[in-house]
Amino acid sequence: MSQRFQFLFPWLVTAVSVAAMCGLGFWQLERMVEKQQRLASIAQKQSNESLSLTDALMEEDPRDIAISFVGTPDGERALLLDNQIHEQKVGFDVFAPVLTNAGWILVNYGWIPAPDLTRTIPQVNLSSATRQFDGIVTVPGDNPLVTETNVSLPSFPALVQQIAFKSLSESLNVALLPYVVELTSKDPAFVRDYKPVVMPPEKHLGYAMQWFGLAIAAAAIGGFAISKKGRIHE
Repeated sequence: MSQRFQFLFPWLVTAVSVAAMCGLGFWQLERMVEKQQRLASIAQKQSNESLSLTDALMEEDPRDIAISFVGTPDGERALLLDNQIHEQKVGFDVFAPVLTNAGWILVNYGWIPAPDLTRTIPQVNLSSATRQFDGIVTVPGDNPLVTETNVSLPSFPALVQQIAFKSLSESLNVALLPYVVELTSKDPAFVRDYKPVVMPPEKHLGYAMQWFGLAIAAAAIGGFAISKKGRIHE
């Protein structure tokens, strides 16, 4: 039994390794297809004229729709999303709740650099006057590394680690819509570089080919090593 196990164990390890690498390769191909479909959807949605916020939210999937609406921002309660990188510089994305005819919605004004490396919170001056906003409807992703979602906002601008609508609604005492508007109009006070798809489909294809290549190499090396060991044992 022991000799049989010693014979089968290297084959089992090789098979599991090859299967895992192939699985990662197919996962990358799935991600490539998802990105291709997302890019096609974005191109189709943004080829049309801007919608009102109310009309956009009536769509089955409001993401990536260009909108234009009038709202009154709560400029006194700005939020700073921490650890945002732009051109290898650390900074913050600036958000504020805006009251619209569709309800309260968070608006991303754009990126600002951190004043220093000691996590000093910068001062942010946002107007509370009613104005027109032009942007794109988005849904922020969850950060799996952030587990603390109970946000305490003792003062403003307030530092947050992720956009969690439920906890922010409770802290701000307003019912936030589950979307964010990324502003696209130019403003010298902020960097606005909206990228709905960070990694293009071609990169996923490249990663898939790498995993498949590693799987082939692992199968070849494992088979050669096992057969050589078998000949030496004989």
